Amino acid sequence: MPGLRRPKLLPNFYSLPAWVSLKMNKLTIKLIIWHMAVLILALMFWGYGSRVSSDVFYGNRFDGVAVLYFVLLLTAVVMGIALFKKKIWALTLSGIVGIIYLFQFGFTELNLLGAGIFLLLGLHSLSNSKSEINQRLKINTKRIFQSGAWPLITGLFILISFAVYQSPFSEELEKSERLPSASQNFIRSVVEQTIGNQIQTNNEREKQNIINQIANETFGEFNVFLKPYFKYAPPILAFGLFLILWGLSWIFIWLSVLFGILIFWILKKTNFVKIEKKQVEAEALVIE
Repeated sequence: MPGLRRPKLLPNFYSLPAWVSLKMNKLTIKLIIWHMAVLILALMFWGYGSRVSSDVFYGNRFDGVAVLYFVLLLTAVVMGIALFKKKIWALTLSGIVGIIYLFQFGFTELNLLGAGIFLLLGLHSLSNSKSEINQRLKINTKRIFQSGAWPLITGLFILISFAVYQSPFSEELEKSERLPSASQNFIRSVVEQTIGNQIQTNNEREKQNIINQIANETFGEFNVFLKPYFKYAPPILAFGLFLILWGLSWIFIWLSVLFGILIFWILKKTNFVKIEKKQVEAEALVIE
């Protein structure tokens, strides 16, 4: 009606912008689940590994649980980087591993360097995985996991070596100027296998005493010979461990591939991930 003023429309405070919406899409939920899985595995591996490392170094045990955690962590990070295929997620997934490592072993300059190297190798893993995916007409999970795992396993070996370099075991070895007891046991077993049958005696106790005496003398000579070099024990031990792990890397890679194929099959069955066929254009080299 004329003369009447229209009421002002009240602002709708309940219509939020899209970027503020609390509703999460499926991709966001999957990202959260995957990051939580990597976080849990990183806590399990670095935490458990730091507790049993001294026993492993002293030769008291070989812990298969630490190996299992290592393979599962490697598999989870490789698969996450390959599945989500973005630099930001490659950085966050590898960053979780690096941050947990820093909290476990300290924010030293060497550890910060190792975490930074691991981030860069995470990007390298992404590049390898994307290249393997884009250059093939059919998805080959085995090749994808292999190409993506090599940079990351190198990064994990570097982090482990840095932790060993700064470990109490390395410092103790440097100060004690004496090989660990595991070396003495190893020398004794070598002596027993090489000259044990040549000892002419029917008394088993006397035979064992002779073997122990030879092993102890050999162990002492090794300590005397290596005494000037014990001050270099931390870097030598760390580099030696890196070489040993690198020599065994193919075992870890194949275990990771097996776990990855199994997990990928489960993800397909649960519709967490699916494979679609798409039309692609390919370049061809032509000479006219």
